[in-house]
Amino acid sequence: MNQVESAALKLVLFTLAFLAFAFAVWWLRRPRAAHAAPRTPRESRLPRLSRGTKPEPEHVEIAPSRLARVSGKAPLEQPPAIEWGDVSVAASPAEVEPVAVETALESHVADVERQVVRLEKSGAASAPPPTGLEKPHAEVVTLRLVPQIPPRDAISTTSWLGGRPRLPAGTEWPKIDDQPADFLTQIDCAGLPRALWGGLGPRDGTLAFFIHRRKQDMRVLHLRDPGSPVSAPFTLNDPEGWFGPHGGLGTGDLASFAVRAFPEWPVDLVTVRPGEADPREEGDADETGRALYDRGYDIADPAFHPFDWGSTTAMVALLEMRLGELAREDAPPAAASGEDADDAKRRVAINHEAVDRAREIIAIVHDSAARDTFAAGDATAVMAALHAIRWAAAVRTIDPETGVERTETIILPLTTHRADADLWVHDYQTMLFDRAKHAWCANPDHLSAPTRAFYEPWWQELAAREMAAMGHEPFRHIADFDEDRDAVLIELPTSGLMSRRFGDGDNLVVTIDKTDLAIGDFSKIRVQISN
Repeated sequence: MNQVESAALKLVLFTLAFLAFAFAVWWLRRPRAAHAAPRTPRESRLPRLSRGTKPEPEHVEIAPSRLARVSGKAPLEQPPAIEWGDVSVAASPAEVEPVAVETALESHVADVERQVVRLEKSGAASAPPPTGLEKPHAEVVTLRLVPQIPPRDAISTTSWLGGRPRLPAGTEWPKIDDQPADFLTQIDCAGLPRALWGGLGPRDGTLAFFIHRRKQDMRVLHLRDPGSPVSAPFTLNDPEGWFGPHGGLGTGDLASFAVRAFPEWPVDLVTVRPGEADPREEGDADETGRALYDRGYDIADPAFHPFDWGSTTAMVALLEMRLGELAREDAPPAAASGEDADDAKRRVAINHEAVDRAREIIAIVHDSAARDTFAAGDATAVMAALHAIRWAAAVRTIDPETGVERTETIILPLTTHRADADLWVHDYQTMLFDRAKHAWCANPDHLSAPTRAFYEPWWQELAAREMAAMGHEPFRHIADFDEDRDAVLIELPTSGLMSRRFGDGDNLVVTIDKTDLAIGDFSKIRVQISN
């Protein structure tokens, strides 16, 4: 017998019990015809009592509570009220109000019916059948911090990741070990569901999370009055810190092109109950980026155009770095065959011309950036000029039949990326990804419609797979976590979208003892990196 059938059977039994009980009450309280008393012989009247005879006193019932006040003793315990399912009752059926009993039973029946419906919808066959007689358990909920894509009104933002904290006027920037800490996130406590953490923790003000710049040490501030945004007194320039932008932009010769800050990303606080859809998704966060790299693309497409002079000058600076590699291709070795030698000479000639023409455009960009206001047409003109330049690449393949290595010369526009001919375009796209998200977080209108149409779905995918959470069981293993003792204040995954990295791409998990959470003591939190 499944849960639904069991619940339905119980409903039938309760209904039959009610009908039987109601019949018993009706039987006892039904009107009865009075039987005529037997006629007795006529008796002579007794003489009247004299006026001096004292009348028998009328019986007066005194309540136990009043009697206790008079006698100084505790009142007798009252018989328990009749409850459904309690067959050992003190009162007789005639003393029970049928309407009250019927109302209580109908309420109970309706509750059982609702449970049956929930079982049918959830299909939870493993759960015990509801009887309605058990003590209800506290609702279990978790919370997801879902980045807004696109963001809504910045003025109404009350919870966000990265960016700047809002601190009360005159508040000193939090320090850990006498060093200014990195700001991670600020959460509006009024937006937390009542059932989160079993009802523990604050539901007013905000919680602001600051972490040591290199260590797993954190300060959590409960701010009653958040105040105004405050800028950090430093940049994220610690090589051993938590800064980690998407695509490896934080290392190598690309590090100088990264925006060294955690982008300020508004989030929605989304409650997830058991059985409900979870906005967080499992999966490889780099999947879209690798697919883009493998299939190739052309940044002459308006989706990849720079959007201000900063991104434009960064683009041509990166191009100039990579042109140096293009110009260094030497003449073919003396042992090369005649055909290979001819191809090599051809590539050298094409690429030398490409370098010269590209440097002319780079000079024009720098000159225009110094004296002109940026317009979208400037980016279009620059990308069209770069697209007209051709460069040559040697693609080496292995013949699957003979195993002989073959060299093929391909000629591409300077704005084209291929997986087998990567010069500078993919590095530029990685840099644009980073700069675009920062500009977009400040104001989505900073980006063109084609750029937004390309990046926003990608950012949504990253947000779903790198989603922060609160009040849940940790996504990955951490040491010494006891769900009965501990509560997860927050879990922050490594995120290219948020430009943060923990360990080797793991999660930062902040837990607290539930007794400390109940009294609002955040001084003894535990900070771990999951593995």
